Amino acid sequence: MTKTKHIAARLLLAKQRPLTSLIEKELIAGTADFEYDKSDWVPLYFDRGNAVTSDCGTITAFRAATLQGQLLWMVHTPGKSCGYHADCDDPFDAIEQAKTSWASRKAVRQDWDLVEQTAKDLLWGKQRFDVRIEDAHASPLCTAGVEGFRSAIGLGRFTKMPGWMAAVLFKVEPQMGFVIHAAMQRHAAEQSKASQMDVVPSTI
Repeated sequence: MTKTKHIAARLLLAKQRPLTSLIEKELIAGTADFEYDKSDWVPLYFDRGNAVTSDCGTITAFRAATLQGQLLWMVHTPGKSCGYHADCDDPFDAIEQAKTSWASRKAVRQDWDLVEQTAKDLLWGKQRFDVRIEDAHASPLCTAGVEGFRSAIGLGRFTKMPGWMAAVLFKVEPQMGFVIHAAMQRHAAEQSKASQMDVVPSTI
């Protein structure tokens, strides 16, 4: 990323500071309040001086700006190494999005052995189904992270990949398991629907 993109992101973030004059915003753009982060394939700056805390006091949403010029809320909670990137305007909506995502991830992890076995089956050709962009968006991963990963691996223009490729990517990025899980559910639903259509109605 160019230095210009870093400067632009910091300036954009400074403009989001409430009750701050234009001169002050230009000055704070160069302060340590703006922290660089590139976790989950989303390079951005987040502002420790522009944050909102949940009613329970355990979750904090920091205003953030990506190097692509997109404004986000980066949601953090103790015990989690990475934050959640919410692309909504309201910080409390961002916190709710994060809580929903974390709960869904916890539920999927209950099936993680099945996810790992399915990935092995896809890799060795024992199962065959595509993994699609809609599976990624149906998973509990944030949209910014999904798009950042797709761009990083050169698949930004593609809308699907063979299952074996998703299994290979799972070895590189474990969070790909959430996408495989969503694809498993979609594939199972499609098979169920197809089998119902194949049933010949009885005649009287």
